[in-house]
Amino acid sequence: MGHQILRVHTSPNDHRAYRYLTLPNQLRVLLIEDHKTEKSAAALAVNTGHFDDPGARQGMAHFLEHMLFLGTETFPRPGEYQEFINRHGGSNNAWTGTEFTNYYFDLQHEWFAEGLQRFAQFFICPTFDAQLVDKERNAIDSEFRLKLQDDVRRTYQVHKETVNPDHPFAKFSVGNWQTLGDRPDESIRNELLQFYHEHYSADRMTLVVQSNASLAQQLQWVETYFSAIPEREISHHVIQTPLYRPQDMGIRIEIKPVRESRKLVVSFALPSIEPLYRTKPLTFISHLLGYEGKGSLYSWLKHQGWVNTLSAGSGVGGSNFKDFCVSFGLTPEGVHHEGSIIELLFGYLALIRKQGVEAWRYQEKRQVLDAIFRFQEGNRAIDNVSHLAVNMHHYAPEHIVSGDYLMEEFDAEQIHHMLDYLTPDNMRIQLAAPHVKTDRVARWYDTPYRVQAI
Repeated sequence: MGHQILRVHTSPNDHRAYRYLTLPNQLRVLLIEDHKTEKSAAALAVNTGHFDDPGARQGMAHFLEHMLFLGTETFPRPGEYQEFINRHGGSNNAWTGTEFTNYYFDLQHEWFAEGLQRFAQFFICPTFDAQLVDKERNAIDSEFRLKLQDDVRRTYQVHKETVNPDHPFAKFSVGNWQTLGDRPDESIRNELLQFYHEHYSADRMTLVVQSNASLAQQLQWVETYFSAIPEREISHHVIQTPLYRPQDMGIRIEIKPVRESRKLVVSFALPSIEPLYRTKPLTFISHLLGYEGKGSLYSWLKHQGWVNTLSAGSGVGGSNFKDFCVSFGLTPEGVHHEGSIIELLFGYLALIRKQGVEAWRYQEKRQVLDAIFRFQEGNRAIDNVSHLAVNMHHYAPEHIVSGDYLMEEFDAEQIHHMLDYLTPDNMRIQLAAPHVKTDRVARWYDTPYRVQAI
């Protein structure tokens, strides 16, 4: 049996028992015994996403995710898995992100072992049935078309077109009939198989199982069904390319949305913050920027009648980049005061640098997170496992459950280092509003937009 850590940091109010281990094939596993759960659930996350798509086959990771559901050598009949899940009161789903793909399901307890057996085969012997490739490609294409009027997707595509084109973020993530079609010299099925063998390996996977069954029983299931996932000795590609080149910064992007909405986003480019999860300097800065009480940036802007909402801290992130965004929901009047709003934002940031970086304020936010962790509502098993399977890729084993809530120590120097990135010369401005002038159209989603130097 592989290396084991029996102590996973949990809330004092958590009734569940946990066990972390690594199988001989290097699959990392978290078992959760939960006698209160209504259903049993499992999730498997693979450190592969649309960033890994071949340049000529954008959407490949997403296509592969769809194909894995459509039959394995052990259970070859397409739709058998889905029928089994539906028949026994379960549900299942999957998603493909930038650097991860996540598969998960839940079932009534008495059928869970059989569900695990079927699920494991996805990662051992999928058939990629040639008869179903076309059908599933159509499903991908429909999924793409369904979102053509979705402002989030449309804006996301503009973001992709205004970053370093050599960074994998610039790729078209969903795929459609065009990017995934057969070519005279190559069938997409062969390319799917190749992609699967190049990227799906046990040492790049994490598995979380949650059930009312004992840890010993769960361990037996996992060893029986998941030990056969091959470890393929794949070298993992580390992204070195920066997300933004100098010319991608200091720009203002205007986007015309489909819906009547007005949003101003000021974003700053940072390196990856994943290693800082124990101290969360950006969470602290977001806490100060997003404060809505007396004397806050929000209360002043709202009093002027310029904004309805203000949020800080969101933004895309990955293994070598992080966007820190401050977003303002504007009123029709607020659109005419963009310059003043941004000026006030920098004034407020100056105030934070001067007076805000204090231990007691950090403790205040820390106590909020601590209370959420201690008294969190029990979420559904399927949501819990799918979330923790991804956490396992980002946090040390002992922090898989607690990592989202940790703020271990106040580090003023680290916070000031993060604030040093929040400057006018490291900024991009994005305005989405009905009245904007545009001079180009984004590919795939036909989003009208314009880019200007600030």
